[in-house]
Amino acid sequence: MDQEERELRHQLKNAEQEKLALKGLVKRAADELDDLAEADCSEEAIDSAKAQAERLRKVIGSAPDQ
Repeated sequence: MDQEERELRHQLKNAEQEKLALKGLVKRAADELDDLAEADCSEEAIDSAKAQAERLRKVIGSAPDQ
């Protein structure tokens, strides 16, 4: 394996780790939106928070309980 290939493999592994970290952040944001939707808010605010949480989960391909 030459130097360029090693560098590319290293960059790929870093990108994969960054992707996992970002997916975790998005999932946590969706979970927090769900928690906020359970708070004492107007129906419109609750619906908006739940819709945003669902959009975030679709981005990362995650179900609410995963």
